[in-house]
Amino acid sequence: MEKKSLVNFVETKPINIAGYTLIEGFPGMGLVGTIAVKYLSEKIDCKEVGHVVSETFVPIIRVHNGLPVHPSRIYVSDKYKVVLLVSEQIVPQVFTDRMSKGIADWIQKKKIGRVISLSGIRALPKKEGKQIIYGIASDEKSKKMLEKHKVEIIKEGITSGITALMMLEFKDRSLEAFSILGNVQIAADYKASAALIEKLNEMFAFDIDTAPLKKEAKATEKALLEHLKQLKQASGEVKKFETDTHTPMYT
Repeated sequence: MEKKSLVNFVETKPINIAGYTLIEGFPGMGLVGTIAVKYLSEKIDCKEVGHVVSETFVPIIRVHNGLPVHPSRIYVSDKYKVVLLVSEQIVPQVFTDRMSKGIADWIQKKKIGRVISLSGIRALPKKEGKQIIYGIASDEKSKKMLEKHKVEIIKEGITSGITALMMLEFKDRSLEAFSILGNVQIAADYKASAALIEKLNEMFAFDIDTAPLKKEAKATEKALLEHLKQLKQASGEVKKFETDTHTPMYT
């Protein structure tokens, strides 16, 4: 029996994004993807066009200016021909495979031309004191683009989480995609996020100033960590309820 999709994309109005580049950021190591894509959504000329809903999301949302905010949002920049998918929701490990398939289904449906995943990698030695950006590609064309922009290709290793399974899904579907990873040193690494944005500046001529991101790091770090702490607590409570009642929360 076919499993129903765990993820649904809700568009506030019809959007034509065929051939656009999608940049996604889900919570992962150092929260690099979430921080970087959220910052991008605030700094480039784009508009919010929809959101993602999923039965895997825990019942906690952020409130901004007195209004609730969808935890996973979609933005479009027609100027740069870019789609941004930013998520503040942690995807439980048991659902990452089905979630990645649902995201890939939407990407194919919308005929998106390329996907870029932003993520983090555990701190590795630096070259001449500079941040090194690492990369994983879904195909040879994407690998050549990474090499062109002097991204350090990870030739052998292990990666995990929603971004890892999405990259595998893109490879299996012959979708052009790559993941760039910042060198993570702390729990919410804004420096690594800034380094990824600077690399995107180089690739897409965004000309985004990363100085404010670095200056506001402490205040934003505190708020974001508290939000994710609440998410983890809620997830733990749900898991305890399932264990105690022997009743599955998801079907």
